[in-house]
Parts: sequence; structure tokens; C-alpha cells
Amino acid sequence: MSGGAAQPGTPAVAAARRVLRPPRGLTALELDPLAAISARGFLVVVAVVSLVCAIGLTVTTADQISSWPLAVLALVLLAAGYGWFVRSAFRFDLGVSNDRFAVSYALVAIATVLNSLSCLGTNTLVRDDWGLVTIGLVLMAAAPFRTSAELGTYTTVSVALAGMLAGLHWFTSLDTSIPLAVIVLVAAAPALALGLGSVGYARHLLLGIYAERLDQAENRERQFDELRRTFVDDDVVGSIGSLREEIVPFLARIRQSGTLTVDDRVRAGVLAQTLQGAIAEARRSDSLADHVSALVDEAGLSPRLHEDDRATLRALLIALNNSEHASRQGITLELVEGEDDRFGVVRCRSDDVRALRADVLPFIRMARLMFRRAGEQVTDDTLLVQFDIDRLA
Repeated sequence: MSGGAAQPGTPAVAAARRVLRPPRGLTALELDPLAAISARGFLVVVAVVSLVCAIGLTVTTADQISSWPLAVLALVLLAAGYGWFVRSAFRFDLGVSNDRFAVSYALVAIATVLNSLSCLGTNTLVRDDWGLVTIGLVLMAAAPFRTSAELGTYTTVSVALAGMLAGLHWFTSLDTSIPLAVIVLVAAAPALALGLGSVGYARHLLLGIYAERLDQAENRERQFDELRRTFVDDDVVGSIGSLREEIVPFLARIRQSGTLTVDDRVRAGVLAQTLQGAIAEARRSDSLADHVSALVDEAGLSPRLHEDDRATLRALLIALNNSEHASRQGITLELVEGEDDRFGVVRCRSDDVRALRADVLPFIRMARLMFRRAGEQVTDDTLLVQFDIDRLA
């Protein structure tokens, strides 16, 4: 039945119920630096809107301004605060750090205070002070750059500042017919609304990017597991790996039916003979010593290697032997067991080491997938492939 709701226990429901806990102090742009492109554009738009709003309200409320020097200085500091913010956002070394944003916020907050003081005694409508709006807009612009906890602190400071300025105008005003609580509520509303919006935006953005990162990591792990299985079953183990696709379904069908027909007996005999031949052939070619000119294995690790690791290592050695750039001196394999670790080194001399590396590069990459830690090193005339041995049969 299609189109139904997801059943409990399905991956979609499990993902929806997963509780995400990003590391503390982590911002959205630290998880996804490419998102800074859109964040910078949003910041520039907010900066332009704030400046246009401040200039427009200053002109339209010119009759309420009692001190033009303070009004002009407020506009200058507002522009400086946003200018510093934008400059920090376009820096690729530090970005908008906590200290840099604190400077920007401080300049905007001082501009808010000066804007309010420039109308002291003549401000008939506190709600048309542009500082009460711009101090909230700067928090919205900072949502991608800073954490929700920091923005929550700045929101609290903004609301407290708006309340104090509203109270100051109420006590210095000749008209006290409007209750103080109403004046404070109207003054603090823009900073509170925009501040809480910035907190929610920063939290939602961080959780979205963090969830996507987790999904990407899980998908990569599943892809690596599939590559390992395909490599071992089909490319390295050969006929034994391909037989699994025939034997496992055959046995599952027999178990489900509970009966064994004559055709099933014949099929089982054929599969058994084929499997025995494949195992015998694999054992004849399984010795790593057959693929190297010198094997150094004082700890006896070679016969104890895990099947997957042995298959990966054998494929690499065969590829080295088949390369026309390998030296006649052959290949050396050294397996070492220390007190705390086990590792191996494959050495192959060549007159053209880089060409030899290019020949076997797919097998080196597969070794990086199979072993927890593996890598190669190119010297003047030798290709070294080093790997850790983490599991034994």
C-alpha cells in the first residue's frame, strides 16, 4: 500500500525522533562555511534597511529633535557599527567572532541611546525612535554568525535598554497621561520580537545544518561499507564471493519451504562442489609470500590476518607485480607487531615511482577504505605503502 504514513521504527520516523545536540558554542557558519555567502547578502540588506530607516525617521521627526549634534552622531555610529559588522563578515581569516560582533552591537546600542537622548524632552511618540528598531535588526542579521545563547543575552540587554530609555522619556515628558507600563511595552516590543526571532533563526539554522551533516556522514559510512563488501566479495575473493549470491538465497528458500526436492539435492551437490573448488583455488593463491620477493614476518601475522585485510593486501601485491614499472628487484612485505600496535609496510622499487603509483593507485585507495589507517609515500626510487593492522582472524 502506497501513500500511507510512515510506520513506527522506519528510518524516516527514527530520523524525526532523533534528538540533535550540536556542540555548545558552535555557530551555523562554522558547520557550513559556504552558507556565509547568503548570510553576507542578508547582512548587507539589513544594514541598508537600518540606515534608510534611521535617516528617514530622523527627517520625518525633525520637529522632535532637541539636539542635532546627538542626532547626527547617532547616525554616524549606526553606520560605523554596521560597517564594522559587514567588514568582519567579509573577512575570511577570523569572520564575525564574538568580540567583533560585540563591537558592532556596542556601536549600534550607543547610537540607539544617542538617538533617544537627541529627542529628550521633546519626544512625543517613543515608538518612532529608529534606535529601538535597528537594535533588533542587528540581532536578526547576526543569527547565522553567532550562537542562539549569545543572541539571547543581547536580546535581554536590548529589551532592558529600550525599557530604560522609555522610562527616561516618560519621566521627562510633560504628558504622563499614558501609563509607564504601556510606554515601556511599546518601546521594548521591536527589540524583543526581533531578538527572539534571531534566537529562533540561529537555533533552527544550526540544527538544520547539523542534521544534514549527520545524514551525510551516515551516507558516507553506508557507501564505504558497500564498497568494502563489493570489493571483498566480487573483486578480490572472486568465485567465493560470487557464490554467496547463489548459496545464501538457495539455503533461505529451502529453509522457508521446509522441503528438499530431488532438484534441490542436485543443485546442492553442484553448489557444494563449486564451493569446494573455489575454496581450494583461493587457498592455493592465498599465501602472501607467493606475491613478494621477501616477506619479513617475525611475529607470524601473515596467516592470522583477517580475510578482508588479506584479500586487500593480496590484490595490491598482484597489481604491483603486474605493473611494468616495478623493478626486477621485486617487492618486499614487512609485518610488524609491537607492544601497542601492529602495522605493515609494502616496498617496491621502480625507475619511475610516480608511474608505478599511478598504476596501483586504485588499490591504494581501496587499502585506505579497508584499513583504519593507510597511506603511501614516494621516495626517489621506492614506493612505500603503510597500513595499520587492527584485526586478526
